[in-house]
Amino acid sequence: MQADPARPPAPAWARARELGTVRVLALCALVILLVGFDLQAAGVSAPHLAPEFHLLPVQIGWFLGASSLGIFLASVLGGILADRFGRRPVVVAGVALFGCCSLLTLRAGGFGPLLAVRFMTGMGLGLAMPAVIAMASDHSPAEWKKRAVGFIYCAIPLGALLAGAVIQSGWFGQGWRSVYLVGGLAPILAAPLLLALLPAANGGGPRAERPGRFLGGLLGGEHARVTLALWLGTFGTLLVIYLLLGWMPTLLVGLGLQRGQVQFIQMAFNLGASLGAAMSGLLLDRSFTSSTLGVAYLGSALCLTLFGCMPLGFHSAQALAFVVGGTVTCAQAAIFALAPLCYGRAVRTTGVGATVSAGRFGTVAGPLLAGSLLSVGKSAADVLIVLIPITLLSGLAVLLVARWSSREAVSSRA
Repeated sequence: MQADPARPPAPAWARARELGTVRVLALCALVILLVGFDLQAAGVSAPHLAPEFHLLPVQIGWFLGASSLGIFLASVLGGILADRFGRRPVVVAGVALFGCCSLLTLRAGGFGPLLAVRFMTGMGLGLAMPAVIAMASDHSPAEWKKRAVGFIYCAIPLGALLAGAVIQSGWFGQGWRSVYLVGGLAPILAAPLLLALLPAANGGGPRAERPGRFLGGLLGGEHARVTLALWLGTFGTLLVIYLLLGWMPTLLVGLGLQRGQVQFIQMAFNLGASLGAAMSGLLLDRSFTSSTLGVAYLGSALCLTLFGCMPLGFHSAQALAFVVGGTVTCAQAAIFALAPLCYGRAVRTTGVGATVSAGRFGTVAGPLLAGSLLSVGKSAADVLIVLIPITLLSGLAVLLVARWSSREAVSSRA
């Protein structure tokens, strides 16, 4: 029977039910939660792990950065494989890999094995993330695509909060091993669930663009300006986020706050980050793209200015940290929400993977930038002030992406 042409289109919630959107988004959010947990695991375990392995400060830096290198290398590879063979097998393989490597961290006997398992953990994270982001976008109605990615991205700071709670609670044992025990067992238990419940019909399949030609799909023709702006935006935004995540305790103490207050300010940052990610997609789907991005980046720059230029008490620092976490993570979630919409289906996950990979440079450059500035005698306020032009430049790049994609500058968009 042919559909009645006069019949109005089904509402978004009905199409979401037909696509199994709620199930897919819940599973994707679970993966991102596990990713956030593991990303934070190294940071919360380092102070406990370093004395046992007699690690020097420079070795701690390599330990913290090893997973970022793995993510950088695996993100593009994971995108290519997912576009070629489908999202589900790549997601499941990535989750299983970083779960197994997290458990192997418990068996590491020295600095070399620690680096190796953290690198391989990053490889697993890099395989899973682009495919999950593309899957969330693919299996959502047109009206929900941006909020879907924002919804799952808000699970990263929640996972980070859980990692800190696990190591502080002592429920799973004392010391650094507890966070890797939970961070290993949870993904391994989740992998069969993902294999059974994630949809199989996704990705480019046999007709996807050949992996060897993926640069043409990302940098050919009118794709080039969108891709380069995406890379610049995510590099700068993640530089700011990871500099704050890694150096916030030191910077806050340098600003005159007490060490006992730092963990509560960090909690406010993570709570704001989770709320900001959730709000990002919702606002973008309501056609507030430019205003959302503008408020997010300008708000981040303003709060960083206040952090660097004004004397702060505990409550004012907590409020500013909440707003900074919300605005900067709102901006990053917006980037990941826009990225799948900038490419056709045949290279969509590849494009997202390349964007994730470009952001990895920022996750490494941010902590290094802070360390370099502090080592030459710059103050905590100076470090925060340096982030302001980086934030504004990143915001300009992402606003250009939103403008170009809204005009359908990318001809192969699906």
